Amino acid sequence: MSPVTLDPKNLSSGNIYDLMASLIVPRPIAFVSTLSASGIPNLAPFSFFSMGGVNPPSVVFSPGFRFDGTPKDSLQNITVTGEFVISMVTREMAEGMNATAAGLPSDESEWDLAGFTPVSSEAVKPARVLESPASFECKLFEIVRHGEQSVYVIGEIVRFHVDGNLLRDNSVESLKPISRMGGSFYADLDAMELFTMERPR
Repeated sequence: MSPVTLDPKNLSSGNIYDLMASLIVPRPIAFVSTLSASGIPNLAPFSFFSMGGVNPPSVVFSPGFRFDGTPKDSLQNITVTGEFVISMVTREMAEGMNATAAGLPSDESEWDLAGFTPVSSEAVKPARVLESPASFECKLFEIVRHGEQSVYVIGEIVRFHVDGNLLRDNSVESLKPISRMGGSFYADLDAMELFTMERPR
């Protein structure tokens, strides 16, 4: 079958999101914890996430915007405080992680909703997730805006936290986080299988 060529100028933002999210797979999930200016904890998952460079160590994720065009709490909090923590997500954490995708008011914390345990960080104020096998404390380097609805948060990693059972000579070979696929599908890299979770509304 010959390829179908699509011009993004002729597609809606929703169409483009669905297309990219189903083609660029699998994507690890950045479980991002932040604090608001008034100290309210926020916890949210983002699958538009990747490593950056290693000198200095950096990560990048794209938090996007709400349906009404306003910034999501994670982006707003990082813009104000300049700090965040990214925790990796395992299959055991999947249901709780998915629960945090619900659109709560800014003055409510997803930590209570999801049932995860906050652990104090060393170099930043947002907590990391105790149940995660690996977390990165990050200081904001730059927020890059591209057009009206694309934004990239670049963070410098100032602390690594890794489950000691996984660490071998500063390397990890057995971490198998879940990854985002297209639609409601996720990949369990430990079981090597796909499973589904519907995003809460």
